[in-house]
Amino acid sequence: MRTTVKSACNPTATPAHALPVPMPSLSEWSRALQEIASRPLTFCEGFPAIARRFEAWWEHQCLDRPIFIASANPNPSRPITRRIELIEQPDAWFAAKLADMRQLHRVGDALPLVRLDFGPVLLGGMLGGRIEFGADTTWTHPMINDDWSNAPDWVLRENNRWWKLLRQLAERVAKDAAGRYLMCTPDLGGSADVLLNLRGSQTLCMDAIEQPERVRAAIAAIYPAWHQAFTELYRIALAHHAGICHWLNLWSNRPYMIPACDFNFMIGPSEFQELCLPDIARQAATVGRAVFHLDGPGAARHIDALLEVPEIQAIQFTPGEGSPSALAWVKMFRKIQKKGRSLLVICPSCEVLSVCETLRPEGLAVMITDSLLPKALDDLFEAFTRQKTGR
Repeated sequence: MRTTVKSACNPTATPAHALPVPMPSLSEWSRALQEIASRPLTFCEGFPAIARRFEAWWEHQCLDRPIFIASANPNPSRPITRRIELIEQPDAWFAAKLADMRQLHRVGDALPLVRLDFGPVLLGGMLGGRIEFGADTTWTHPMINDDWSNAPDWVLRENNRWWKLLRQLAERVAKDAAGRYLMCTPDLGGSADVLLNLRGSQTLCMDAIEQPERVRAAIAAIYPAWHQAFTELYRIALAHHAGICHWLNLWSNRPYMIPACDFNFMIGPSEFQELCLPDIARQAATVGRAVFHLDGPGAARHIDALLEVPEIQAIQFTPGEGSPSALAWVKMFRKIQKKGRSLLVICPSCEVLSVCETLRPEGLAVMITDSLLPKALDDLFEAFTRQKTGR
């Protein structure tokens, strides 16, 4: 059966295997998050006001100004990195992450957090892929043979080293974070990207053309493992009364997730809509609140299809290393806003004021990518709060 955008978003037309599996604790988690958001954090006295500003953003509104997320390192002699090289040394890792959080100069709506950062698409390693650590990043080696005879069974094993370590570190951070800062989750990875890492980019592109049913079935089979890992991270954080956020560092008074599909820049619109979009819509519907990670010009061609998924309330756009200007994408940003979606724009500091002058303030957030000295960043934020935004 042909899967379309419409069928992905309409449960009555969606195949049974693509229906979202409810998370029974969503209401309980929302109450806990609202309680956490009502009180200052040790490292962020203004957290309740920031939380209210984020809630307005999720509702495509503007409380007093757009969201502004930026930070600076006031001590460049001690670089702040992802600390991935320490991930298997919990004591050293935790000490470094805490020192980084204390050292960072946060501006605007940037939140204090410790991220469980294992590099991109951790779920692939948790499902049996071999992860290799590099300089401040990781990658997963392709392993699935051409005949798929050694494909994983897509089950999270209790003895998987990364699954065990993730839960151990989450427990440690959550216990310490309660009332002080937020626990930030790792990049679990979208289902198609998990498959991309385990199969390889060229071969998966050919699979999408030659054996799409196998690709579709594998993407659907990864969903339960994502569901289990996502649920466990929320359970651990809120069991210790710690606030939780994800890698874009956005707050929400309700659980949310960041669906992603970097595989989409390698395939055309029809393949994306038939193979990937149903799973994206399923994940978003499972949680009920989502901001899609749209990464670069190659991914931007899928924006119309994504905007037809009602469970995606917001779009985050990264212009890409080869085309860092966000101003070149104003037409797409206006389309996103016109469709009633909130927007997070990743942009260089020199474009922040222009972006906000051009776009409506309702549901608008900006995140600065380049490094500024703390004084320069403070001056930019002051100018940001004074300026009038576009309509």
